[in-house]
Amino acid sequence: MNHFQLSALTEPIDSREGMAHAVRQSIYNYAESTQNDRARMESNQRGGSWSNELIEIVGSRDWTLKRAKLTDETLRLAKRFYQEALAWLIEQGHAKAVEVTVWREKPNQMGRNVMITLSDGSTFDVPLTQVNK
Repeated sequence: MNHFQLSALTEPIDSREGMAHAVRQSIYNYAESTQNDRARMESNQRGGSWSNELIEIVGSRDWTLKRAKLTDETLRLAKRFYQEALAWLIEQGHAKAVEVTVWREKPNQMGRNVMITLSDGSTFDVPLTQVNK
């Protein structure tokens, strides 16, 4: 699964609300855990998602970081996961650029933000909720 269906958006993707929705859905529902993720977690779990009770074909690599110790490597993985999940926005022409920022908010809390540059050159932030480690 590369990304969710655009018909799931509550607002058009060319609106800020629609783009923010697309960003969040892409990050939280992008892909299930890989073999490397499972080895790193020492678990065979495929990755959880808020929708697990409703549908099991969706997974989240973001979820695989939930129990990880907050190290520089964890921050690098998070940034890579988000960039991969959001690449389709550029590939399909919905955004000109996507800038992902992750940082250590507190000793065990990661801060995350996504800045979208739209095709017209305007930018806006999509803050993501903090992930407690």
